Amino acid sequence: ADYNKIRTIADAKLIDLPGFTHTADGVIVGVVDAALALMSALVAAESCGLGTCPIGYARTAAPEAIAKMMDLPEGVFVVCGLAIGVPREMPDLKPKQPRELMIFHNAYRRDNMVPDLLKYDKEISEYNATRTGTKTDNDWAGHIIGYYREAMAYKTLDALRRRGFDVKQ
Repeated sequence: ADYNKIRTIADAKLIDLPGFTHTADGVIVGVVDAALALMSALVAAESCGLGTCPIGYARTAAPEAIAKMMDLPEGVFVVCGLAIGVPREMPDLKPKQPRELMIFHNAYRRDNMVPDLLKYDKEISEYNATRTGTKTDNDWAGHIIGYYREAMAYKTLDALRRRGFDVKQ
């Protein structure tokens, strides 16, 4: 997410820049823009026969170290990374959530999703136990909730504030 360039030109043109980076919307706009850029690059790379691996963990693993390594100015923070290369292997495709859990018509699904969620959770368990390469006993729910639990210690808001995104509203 990069607000450095707009701040640079605002200063050069003597335009008063509002405190957009101090709002939740300012952070969200930067994250959405970065995610859209990542997906566009991913699709372009894969259309050329290249392999890709989105790296969401880049934003949380060590945000200060990454910012320092990349010499990022204030107003810029890493949202995600993307590894692009020539694939050496074609790994098993991880099952995606079924359409009925992802696409709703005119309103969010309000019926009992538990049976569909349990079915997907079991499918992920079976995939992880039988996939090519490293196998695990991870299910979907436990794995994701475990990540959320771990992420509570990342202090992402503190890292954002040190990058110039002091969210107040």
